[in-house]
Amino acid sequence: MKIWMLNAVALKPNETGITRHYDLSKHMVDKGHEVTIFASSFIVYLFKWRDPKKKNYSENVNGVDFEWVWTLPYKGNGPKRLLNMMSYMLTAVARGLKKKEKPDVIVGSSVHLFACLAGYVLSKVKGATFIVEIRDLWPKTLIDFGAISKNHPLALLFGWIEKFVYKKSKKIIVTLPGAYKYITTLGIPEDKIVYIPNGIDMEKIHELENQASLEPVLQTIREDYPKIAMYLGSHGVANSLDTIVDAAGRLSREDTAFVFVGEGPEKKNLKAKTEELGLKNVFFLDGIPKREVLSTLNLADVLMVSMLDTNLYQYGISLNKLNDYLLSGKPIIFSGRVFNDIVGNAQAGLTVTPESPEEFANGLENLLNLTSEEKEKIKLNGYRYLDEHHNIEKLSDQFLSVCMNNHYENKENAQ
Repeated sequence: MKIWMLNAVALKPNETGITRHYDLSKHMVDKGHEVTIFASSFIVYLFKWRDPKKKNYSENVNGVDFEWVWTLPYKGNGPKRLLNMMSYMLTAVARGLKKKEKPDVIVGSSVHLFACLAGYVLSKVKGATFIVEIRDLWPKTLIDFGAISKNHPLALLFGWIEKFVYKKSKKIIVTLPGAYKYITTLGIPEDKIVYIPNGIDMEKIHELENQASLEPVLQTIREDYPKIAMYLGSHGVANSLDTIVDAAGRLSREDTAFVFVGEGPEKKNLKAKTEELGLKNVFFLDGIPKREVLSTLNLADVLMVSMLDTNLYQYGISLNKLNDYLLSGKPIIFSGRVFNDIVGNAQAGLTVTPESPEEFANGLENLLNLTSEEKEKIKLNGYRYLDEHHNIEKLSDQFLSVCMNNHYENKENAQ
């Protein structure tokens, strides 16, 4: 079977970020299928070209074909961001039309909906089965975060595209388990929606043994603070890291360091807040290569996740960092109000009320006091939960099944 995936922000396995489509595709390729991913050659997370010397080119990565297409470069969150999305739609369609091959299935995947729209256009021209994958509920996410109002022209535009691609697609794959609650309000039948979450390669557990470049720094920190509570990930508004910084000032014990690893727009503000509060036990470290994530997490005593208190998460979450956290086997404190409490369901730590520094500090205290037996049980719980619900090989089989079943059903109906 030939499958095309349109995802403007798709990444290669060695790049930092969400590699969902490569991970899914690699297992499909290993089983004899052909997968091509159409993605932007401009990395929007970093606001830079993947290869400054090339803007439109093809690349094969371990059997998975990538078609890198030019999109309008931009910085920040201004009008050029929208133009970047629209340019992807045009260049992806142009590249797809230029290719002589005819795919069996075309998957249009958000982050942004123009990728879904491009997928629909190509499916009509190529005679392929059209499937939509939704990883963020646009425009609802933008509205709920207060970025735009529900009557904003962008909200109306995205709302129209959203309803259009939902209606035209054969199936709708979602990464949020509660997304059906919202999508069905748009008149879409629930049986059209399939939940396939983000996953992780269970073989990555061997990366726990990799050399962690931050180990010397963390060893130095341990000389003053024998216990380390770590957050590793993006430093953005949605991560509500203020809650953790405030909790650092409320923790009753003095043997614990709060270590933040990673980059993001809120990092500067968090550092300033830490200095303002006079906290000596809070440390901010630079981001690390992807291959060092698990071995770095393994150097902590407790891992931390914090989220904003918003109704948006009533549809669920699909945090990739939680997969890494669970695979590391460390106890996790999770601050959030979500549809799918992964930490609670996995019995891999504690869940507390979001944006409550006091509850966070108390929960962290409990996890720091766990016995060796309790920590070992959490480690096993996390691994079993991941293998059952987020094993990328199993998820790839589910994804392929959706593609194949709907393609052959389409062919039968056409006869």
